[in-house]
Amino acid sequence: MRSIRYSLHFPLLIVAVFVFWLAKDFRFPGWISNIDFFHYGLMGVLHATVVVVSLRDRKANHPTIALCFIMLAAVWSAATPILGLWSSIVWTPIYWTPLAEILRSSGFGFVLILLTGSAIGAAGYWLLVRLFWLKSLRYADCLRSVALCVAATLLACAATEVLPKKNVPDDVTSLILTAAWWFAFSISLFWSETSGHAKTSAAAMAGASLNS
Repeated sequence: MRSIRYSLHFPLLIVAVFVFWLAKDFRFPGWISNIDFFHYGLMGVLHATVVVVSLRDRKANHPTIALCFIMLAAVWSAATPILGLWSSIVWTPIYWTPLAEILRSSGFGFVLILLTGSAIGAAGYWLLVRLFWLKSLRYADCLRSVALCVAATLLACAATEVLPKKNVPDDVTSLILTAAWWFAFSISLFWSETSGHAKTSAAAMAGASLNS
């Protein structure tokens, strides 16, 4: 049995996208930081809340545990852009090649930073979801989540490049990237939970709990 009711989860994600759009004009004072920590943290809060609300086992959804999960998701999401920026050093050797000028002129260097942050965010958030709720998942499933989130980020970046820049504000770009990442991550969870190994692991855990 799946731990998440995906028939409820995905419609709630659409609602979360709408809420995220409504909060687009809220900003912390500029003296706090140049990085928009509020909206990055809100990304984590909204998706984590959707996960909690759509859990199948209501007894496991203790308010204190759920609140801790949502808070940790918010902190991780807010820290992801900084971690992505620091970790983008792995792409430094590329800038020593003849491609350096092309990367700078095309802006693809920024895309590499986004992809790095997407991978880090997916890996950390996946660990939180597994730790709190989906213990039947394998660590190999983490690779699927990271791969889908990175692919979704890349496709979203490509989609925003196709749109006319003068008519597309940054808020719309942020919404497209966020929605793509959210749905990619949730699809990875659905994929993992519906795989044969996940079903077998969940059945084994249920049998062990009955025998204890």
